[in-house]
Amino acid sequence: MLRQSDIAHYLLSLGLVKPQEVVEERLTIADASRRNSVFLAEVRGGPTYVVKQAGPRTAPTLAHEAAVLHVLADVADVAGQVPVVMDADPEAGRLVLRTPGAARDWNEHQRASRFPRSPSRGLGRLLAAVHRLPADSVEALPPGADPMWGLSLPEPPYELLLDLSTGAQDLVARLQASQPLCDRLAELGNVGADGALVHGDVRWDNCLAVAAPGARRRTRPLLVDWELAGHGVEAFDVGTVLAEYLRAWVESIPIVDPLDPGRFVDQAGHPLWRIRPAVQSFWSAYTLASRRCPTLQRVIELAAVRILQSAVEQAQTSAMPSAHHLALLRLADNLLREPGNAASRLLGLTE
Repeated sequence: MLRQSDIAHYLLSLGLVKPQEVVEERLTIADASRRNSVFLAEVRGGPTYVVKQAGPRTAPTLAHEAAVLHVLADVADVAGQVPVVMDADPEAGRLVLRTPGAARDWNEHQRASRFPRSPSRGLGRLLAAVHRLPADSVEALPPGADPMWGLSLPEPPYELLLDLSTGAQDLVARLQASQPLCDRLAELGNVGADGALVHGDVRWDNCLAVAAPGARRRTRPLLVDWELAGHGVEAFDVGTVLAEYLRAWVESIPIVDPLDPGRFVDQAGHPLWRIRPAVQSFWSAYTLASRRCPTLQRVIELAAVRILQSAVEQAQTSAMPSAHHLALLRLADNLLREPGNAASRLLGLTE
Protein backbone atom coordinates (compact mmCIF):
# COMPACT_ATOMS: atom_id res chain seq x y z
CA MET A 1 0.00 0.00 0.00
CA LEU A 2 1.27 3.46 -0.92
CA ARG A 3 2.40 5.77 1.85
CA GLN A 4 2.11 9.54 1.84
CA SER A 5 5.73 9.87 0.74
CA ASP A 6 4.98 7.68 -2.32
CA ILE A 7 2.07 9.71 -3.70
CA ALA A 8 4.04 12.32 -5.66
CA HIS A 9 6.06 9.66 -7.48
CA TYR A 10 2.92 7.63 -8.14
CA LEU A 11 1.10 10.60 -9.70
CA LEU A 12 4.19 11.35 -11.78
CA SER A 13 4.16 7.77 -13.07
CA LEU A 14 0.55 8.23 -14.17
CA GLY A 15 1.37 11.49 -15.93
CA LEU A 16 -1.07 13.45 -13.80
CA VAL A 17 1.41 15.92 -12.34
CA LYS A 18 4.53 17.47 -13.82
CA PRO A 19 8.05 17.15 -12.36
CA GLN A 20 8.26 20.95 -12.20
CA GLU A 21 5.22 21.10 -9.94
CA VAL A 22 6.90 18.72 -7.51
CA VAL A 23 10.30 20.42 -7.62
CA GLU A 24 8.78 23.88 -7.12
CA GLU A 25 6.69 22.53 -4.22
CA ARG A 26 3.41 23.38 -5.93
CA LEU A 27 2.08 19.97 -4.98
CA THR A 28 0.82 19.48 -1.43
CA ILE A 29 -0.27 16.09 -0.12
CA ALA A 30 -2.55 15.55 2.88
CA ASP A 31 -3.77 12.39 4.58
CA ALA A 32 -7.60 12.27 4.66
CA SER A 33 -8.02 8.59 5.49
CA ARG A 34 -11.30 7.29 6.88
CA ARG A 35 -12.80 3.96 5.84
CA ASN A 36 -10.08 3.70 3.18
CA SER A 37 -6.56 5.05 2.97
CA VAL A 38 -7.06 8.43 1.23
CA PHE A 39 -4.49 11.03 0.17
CA LEU A 40 -5.36 14.42 -1.30
CA ALA A 41 -2.78 15.82 -3.70
CA GLU A 42 -3.52 19.45 -4.52
CA VAL A 43 -1.74 21.25 -7.34
CA ARG A 44 -1.52 24.97 -6.66
CA GLY A 45 -3.75 26.71 -9.20
CA GLY A 46 -4.90 23.35 -10.54
CA PRO A 47 -7.00 20.32 -9.65
CA THR A 48 -6.89 18.03 -6.63
CA TYR A 49 -6.15 14.35 -7.10
CA VAL A 50 -7.64 11.87 -4.66
CA VAL A 51 -5.75 8.61 -4.22
CA LYS A 52 -7.95 6.02 -2.51
CA GLN A 53 -6.62 2.64 -1.39
CA ALA A 54 -8.79 -0.14 -0.04
CA GLY A 55 -8.11 -2.90 2.43
CA PRO A 56 -9.50 -6.41 2.01
CA ARG A 57 -12.91 -5.46 3.45
CA THR A 58 -13.44 -2.34 1.35
CA ALA A 59 -11.91 -3.38 -1.99
CA PRO A 60 -15.29 -4.41 -3.50
CA THR A 61 -16.96 -1.09 -2.64
CA LEU A 62 -14.01 0.89 -4.02
CA ALA A 63 -14.25 -0.99 -7.33
CA HIS A 64 -18.01 -0.33 -7.22
CA GLU A 65 -17.40 3.41 -6.83
CA ALA A 66 -15.19 3.45 -9.93
CA ALA A 67 -17.92 1.71 -11.94
CA VAL A 68 -20.59 4.16 -10.71
CA LEU A 69 -18.49 7.22 -11.54
CA HIS A 70 -17.83 5.93 -15.06
CA VAL A 71 -21.61 5.79 -15.57
CA LEU A 72 -22.26 9.23 -14.07
CA ALA A 73 -19.58 10.80 -16.29
CA ASP A 74 -22.01 10.42 -19.22
CA VAL A 75 -25.01 11.98 -17.43
CA ALA A 76 -25.23 15.66 -18.39
CA ASP A 77 -27.07 16.82 -15.27
CA VAL A 78 -24.57 15.11 -12.97
CA ALA A 79 -21.17 15.22 -14.71
CA GLY A 80 -19.09 18.11 -13.39
CA GLN A 81 -20.56 17.68 -9.92
CA VAL A 82 -18.91 14.33 -9.21
CA PRO A 83 -15.23 13.27 -9.24
CA VAL A 84 -13.62 12.15 -12.50
CA VAL A 85 -11.92 8.74 -12.59
CA MET A 86 -8.32 9.16 -13.73
CA ASP A 87 -7.06 5.66 -12.98
CA ALA A 88 -8.48 2.49 -11.47
CA ASP A 89 -6.49 -0.57 -10.45
CA PRO A 90 -8.86 -3.20 -8.99
CA GLU A 91 -6.05 -5.70 -8.35
CA ALA A 92 -4.17 -3.20 -6.20
CA GLY A 93 -7.40 -1.89 -4.64
CA ARG A 94 -6.57 1.62 -5.81
CA LEU A 95 -8.56 4.45 -7.36
CA VAL A 96 -7.38 7.90 -8.47
CA LEU A 97 -9.95 10.67 -8.88
CA ARG A 98 -9.78 14.29 -9.98
CA THR A 99 -11.80 17.05 -8.35
CA PRO A 100 -11.72 20.84 -8.88
CA GLY A 101 -9.08 22.74 -6.97
CA ALA A 102 -9.85 25.07 -4.08
CA ALA A 103 -12.86 23.00 -3.05
CA ARG A 104 -14.17 23.75 0.41
CA ASP A 105 -15.28 21.20 2.97
CA TRP A 106 -19.09 21.36 3.21
CA ASN A 107 -19.08 21.36 7.02
CA GLU A 108 -16.82 24.39 7.08
CA HIS A 109 -18.59 26.10 4.20
CA GLN A 110 -22.05 25.71 5.70
CA ARG A 111 -21.14 26.97 9.15
CA ALA A 112 -18.76 29.73 8.09
CA SER A 113 -21.27 31.06 5.56
CA ARG A 114 -24.15 30.76 8.03
CA PHE A 115 -25.85 28.03 5.99
CA PRO A 116 -26.04 29.61 2.52
CA ARG A 117 -28.99 28.83 0.26
CA SER A 118 -27.30 28.51 -3.14
CA PRO A 119 -25.21 25.38 -2.40
CA SER A 120 -28.19 23.77 -0.66
CA ARG A 121 -30.41 24.51 -3.64
CA GLY A 122 -27.77 23.04 -5.95
CA LEU A 123 -27.56 19.89 -3.84
CA GLY A 124 -31.32 19.45 -4.10
CA ARG A 125 -31.19 19.64 -7.90
CA LEU A 126 -28.18 17.30 -8.04
CA LEU A 127 -29.85 14.63 -5.90
CA ALA A 128 -33.01 14.85 -7.97
CA ALA A 129 -30.95 14.30 -11.14
CA VAL A 130 -29.32 11.23 -9.60
CA HIS A 131 -32.67 9.85 -8.47
CA ARG A 132 -34.08 10.18 -11.99
CA LEU A 133 -31.61 7.52 -13.15
CA PRO A 134 -32.79 3.89 -13.13
CA ALA A 135 -31.21 1.68 -10.49
CA ASP A 136 -30.05 -0.83 -13.10
CA SER A 137 -27.82 1.81 -14.69
CA VAL A 138 -25.13 0.66 -12.23
CA GLU A 139 -24.24 -2.75 -10.87
CA ALA A 140 -25.62 -3.98 -7.56
CA LEU A 141 -23.94 -3.07 -4.29
CA PRO A 142 -21.34 -5.59 -3.06
CA PRO A 143 -22.60 -8.03 -0.39
CA GLY A 144 -22.62 -6.54 3.10
CA ALA A 145 -22.85 -2.91 1.99
CA ASP A 146 -25.90 -1.41 3.71
CA PRO A 147 -26.41 2.38 3.69
CA MET A 148 -29.35 2.14 6.13
CA TRP A 149 -27.69 -0.09 8.71
CA GLY A 150 -29.37 1.92 11.47
CA LEU A 151 -32.56 -0.05 10.85
CA SER A 152 -30.81 -3.15 12.23
CA LEU A 153 -29.84 -1.56 15.56
CA PRO A 154 -32.67 -3.24 17.54
CA GLU A 155 -31.10 -6.59 16.56
CA PRO A 156 -27.71 -5.73 15.02
CA PRO A 157 -25.68 -8.37 13.19
CA TYR A 158 -22.82 -9.90 15.12
CA GLU A 159 -20.21 -8.31 12.82
CA LEU A 160 -21.52 -4.84 13.62
CA LEU A 161 -21.42 -5.49 17.37
CA LEU A 162 -17.79 -6.56 17.12
CA ASP A 163 -16.89 -3.21 15.56
CA LEU A 164 -18.66 -1.08 18.19
CA SER A 165 -16.76 0.66 20.97
CA THR A 166 -17.94 0.56 24.57
CA GLY A 167 -19.57 3.95 24.16
CA ALA A 168 -21.38 2.92 20.96
CA GLN A 169 -22.57 -0.32 22.59
CA ASP A 170 -23.96 1.69 25.50
CA LEU A 171 -25.87 3.92 23.07
CA VAL A 172 -27.27 0.93 21.17
CA ALA A 173 -28.36 -0.65 24.47
CA ARG A 174 -30.29 2.52 25.34
CA LEU A 175 -31.99 2.38 21.95
CA GLN A 176 -32.89 -1.29 22.46
CA ALA A 177 -34.43 -0.44 25.84
CA SER A 178 -37.12 1.59 24.05
CA GLN A 179 -39.63 -0.85 22.58
CA PRO A 180 -41.60 1.87 20.72
CA LEU A 181 -38.40 3.03 19.02
CA CYS A 182 -37.46 -0.54 18.09
CA ASP A 183 -40.96 -1.14 16.72
CA ARG A 184 -40.80 1.99 14.54
CA LEU A 185 -37.43 0.94 13.10
CA ALA A 186 -38.84 -2.51 12.34
CA GLU A 187 -41.78 -0.93 10.49
CA LEU A 188 -39.44 1.22 8.39
CA GLY A 189 -37.32 -1.81 7.53
CA ASN A 190 -40.28 -3.48 5.85
CA VAL A 191 -40.44 -0.89 3.06
CA GLY A 192 -38.50 -1.80 -0.07
CA ALA A 193 -36.30 0.25 -2.40
CA ASP A 194 -37.74 2.77 -4.87
CA GLY A 195 -36.22 1.47 -8.10
CA ALA A 196 -33.99 4.50 -8.53
CA LEU A 197 -30.28 5.17 -8.19
CA VAL A 198 -29.29 6.71 -4.86
CA HIS A 199 -26.00 7.95 -3.43
CA GLY A 200 -26.46 6.23 -0.09
CA ASP A 201 -24.25 8.45 2.09
CA VAL A 202 -25.03 12.16 1.56
CA ARG A 203 -23.39 13.34 4.77
CA TRP A 204 -21.63 16.70 4.73
CA ASP A 205 -18.35 14.78 4.93
CA ASN A 206 -19.08 13.67 1.35
CA CYS A 207 -20.01 17.10 -0.01
CA LEU A 208 -17.68 19.83 -1.20
CA ALA A 209 -18.44 23.39 -2.30
CA VAL A 210 -16.78 24.40 -5.57
CA ALA A 211 -17.03 27.26 -8.02
CA ALA A 212 -18.95 26.73 -11.24
CA PRO A 213 -16.88 27.04 -14.45
CA GLY A 214 -16.00 30.69 -15.00
CA ALA A 215 -17.18 31.71 -11.51
CA ARG A 216 -15.26 32.56 -8.35
CA ARG A 217 -17.80 31.96 -5.59
CA ARG A 218 -18.12 28.40 -4.36
CA THR A 219 -21.85 27.91 -4.77
CA ARG A 220 -21.87 24.54 -6.53
CA PRO A 221 -21.97 21.17 -4.74
CA LEU A 222 -19.57 18.35 -5.54
CA LEU A 223 -20.75 14.98 -4.27
CA VAL A 224 -17.99 12.48 -3.48
CA ASP A 225 -17.64 8.94 -2.08
CA TRP A 226 -20.00 6.88 -4.24
CA GLU A 227 -19.10 3.52 -2.70
CA LEU A 228 -22.65 2.95 -1.40
CA ALA A 229 -24.47 4.15 -4.53
CA GLY A 230 -26.98 1.80 -6.08
CA HIS A 231 -30.57 0.58 -5.91
CA GLY A 232 -32.00 2.19 -2.80
CA VAL A 233 -34.46 4.50 -1.08
CA GLU A 234 -34.60 8.07 -2.37
CA ALA A 235 -36.05 9.35 0.90
CA PHE A 236 -32.94 8.20 2.77
CA ASP A 237 -30.70 10.41 0.62
CA VAL A 238 -33.01 13.39 1.16
CA GLY A 239 -33.44 12.57 4.84
CA THR A 240 -29.68 12.39 5.30
CA VAL A 241 -29.34 15.99 4.13
CA LEU A 242 -32.00 17.14 6.61
CA ALA A 243 -30.40 15.02 9.34
CA GLU A 244 -27.08 16.81 8.85
CA TYR A 245 -28.71 20.19 9.45
CA LEU A 246 -30.42 18.90 12.57
CA ARG A 247 -27.17 17.34 13.78
CA ALA A 248 -25.39 20.69 13.38
CA TRP A 249 -28.13 22.33 15.45
CA VAL A 250 -28.01 19.76 18.27
CA GLU A 251 -24.22 19.79 18.47
CA SER A 252 -24.26 23.58 18.86
CA ILE A 253 -26.55 23.47 21.91
CA PRO A 254 -24.76 23.82 25.27
CA ILE A 255 -25.95 20.78 27.26
CA VAL A 256 -25.24 20.86 30.98
CA ASP A 257 -27.70 18.19 32.10
CA PRO A 258 -28.04 15.12 29.82
CA LEU A 259 -31.54 14.57 31.26
CA ASP A 260 -32.57 18.06 30.12
CA PRO A 261 -30.82 18.66 26.75
CA GLY A 262 -33.25 21.40 25.73
CA ARG A 263 -32.63 23.62 28.76
CA PHE A 264 -30.35 26.00 26.84
CA VAL A 265 -31.70 25.36 23.34
CA ASP A 266 -32.22 29.10 22.92
CA GLN A 267 -28.43 29.53 23.20
CA ALA A 268 -27.61 27.19 20.30
CA GLY A 269 -24.67 28.39 18.25
CA HIS A 270 -26.57 27.38 15.11
CA PRO A 271 -30.21 28.18 15.89
CA LEU A 272 -32.97 26.67 13.79
CA TRP A 273 -34.09 30.04 12.46
CA ARG A 274 -30.69 30.40 10.80
CA ILE A 275 -30.75 26.87 9.39
CA ARG A 276 -34.33 26.80 8.04
CA PRO A 277 -33.80 28.95 4.89
CA ALA A 278 -31.09 26.59 3.62
CA VAL A 279 -33.20 23.53 4.42
CA GLN A 280 -36.23 25.00 2.70
CA SER A 281 -34.14 25.94 -0.37
CA PHE A 282 -32.86 22.37 -0.58
CA TRP A 283 -36.32 20.82 -0.20
CA SER A 284 -37.94 23.20 -2.69
CA ALA A 285 -35.24 22.58 -5.33
CA TYR A 286 -35.44 18.84 -4.86
CA THR A 287 -39.22 18.61 -5.04
CA LEU A 288 -39.37 20.77 -8.17
CA ALA A 289 -36.73 18.71 -9.98
CA SER A 290 -37.73 15.28 -8.68
CA ARG A 291 -39.49 12.76 -10.89
CA ARG A 292 -41.42 11.32 -7.95
CA CYS A 293 -40.81 13.06 -4.67
CA PRO A 294 -41.08 10.90 -1.54
CA THR A 295 -43.51 12.02 1.13
CA LEU A 296 -42.19 14.41 3.72
CA GLN A 297 -43.17 11.98 6.47
CA ARG A 298 -41.03 9.25 4.90
CA VAL A 299 -38.11 11.68 4.54
CA ILE A 300 -38.28 12.73 8.20
CA GLU A 301 -38.52 9.11 9.36
CA LEU A 302 -35.38 8.20 7.46
CA ALA A 303 -33.69 11.39 8.65
CA ALA A 304 -34.19 9.90 12.11
CA VAL A 305 -32.44 6.71 11.00
CA ARG A 306 -29.49 8.74 9.71
CA ILE A 307 -29.34 10.66 13.01
CA LEU A 308 -29.18 7.35 14.89
CA GLN A 309 -26.32 6.24 12.66
CA SER A 310 -24.50 9.53 13.28
CA ALA A 311 -24.90 9.14 17.04
CA VAL A 312 -23.44 5.62 16.96
CA GLU A 313 -20.60 6.68 14.65
CA GLN A 314 -19.66 9.56 16.94
CA ALA A 315 -19.89 7.37 20.05
CA GLN A 316 -17.30 5.05 18.48
CA THR A 317 -14.55 7.30 19.82
CA SER A 318 -15.92 7.40 23.37
CA ALA A 319 -15.87 5.11 26.38
CA MET A 320 -19.40 6.27 27.14
CA PRO A 321 -22.00 8.30 25.21
CA SER A 322 -21.75 12.05 25.61
CA ALA A 323 -24.68 14.34 26.37
CA HIS A 324 -24.85 15.26 22.68
CA HIS A 325 -24.91 11.61 21.61
CA LEU A 326 -27.87 11.06 23.94
CA ALA A 327 -29.53 14.20 22.61
CA LEU A 328 -29.26 12.85 19.06
CA LEU A 329 -30.84 9.60 20.22
CA ARG A 330 -33.72 11.51 21.81
CA LEU A 331 -34.13 13.68 18.70
CA ALA A 332 -34.36 10.59 16.47
CA ASP A 333 -36.97 9.11 18.79
CA ASN A 334 -39.05 12.30 18.65
CA LEU A 335 -38.82 12.46 14.85
CA LEU A 336 -40.11 8.91 14.56
CA ARG A 337 -42.95 9.54 17.00
CA GLU A 338 -44.26 12.67 15.25
CA PRO A 339 -42.60 13.12 11.84
CA GLY A 340 -45.17 15.57 10.49
CA ASN A 341 -45.05 17.80 13.53
CA ALA A 342 -41.24 17.69 13.61
CA ALA A 343 -40.98 18.69 9.94
CA SER A 344 -43.03 21.85 10.41
CA ARG A 345 -41.96 22.78 13.93
CA LEU A 346 -38.22 22.23 13.56
CA LEU A 347 -37.55 22.83 9.87
CA GLY A 348 -40.55 24.80 8.66
CA LEU A 349 -41.36 22.19 6.00
CA THR A 350 -44.82 21.12 4.84
CA GLU A 351 -46.05 18.88 2.02
